[in-house]
Amino acid sequence: MTSYHVHFSARDGIPDDALLSQVHAFMATQIRDNHALSYRVLRLTNKASFPDLPDFQLIVDYASEDDLQAAFRHMKALYREEPHAPLMRMVSTFRVSFSRDEQPPDPEDEGQIAFGNGME
Repeated sequence: MTSYHVHFSARDGIPDDALLSQVHAFMATQIRDNHALSYRVLRLTNKASFPDLPDFQLIVDYASEDDLQAAFRHMKALYREEPHAPLMRMVSTFRVSFSRDEQPPDPEDEGQIAFGNGME
């Protein structure tokens, strides 16, 4: 799975609940139109050693890098339309990152160490 991470904070004067409602409205269209598999929104409750992190993180999941790129091509065409455009006007800090799930090695693969309970 490939994930798109969006780190963001509300613009001054924008209530968090209004911003989050717009995030969910936008993501509902992405899921409905099969542009994403799933998503979740996290509110950072303790920034620990990263005080400059934005207040929220949106993680959007795609089956593959190709699906992510297809979703981005689609979004590029609709960037200034609803519900994306109003969302962009509601955020101040906006940072992105990308990730890929890493799977444990298959013990059946030649040359791999088998993981077990040590009782074999």
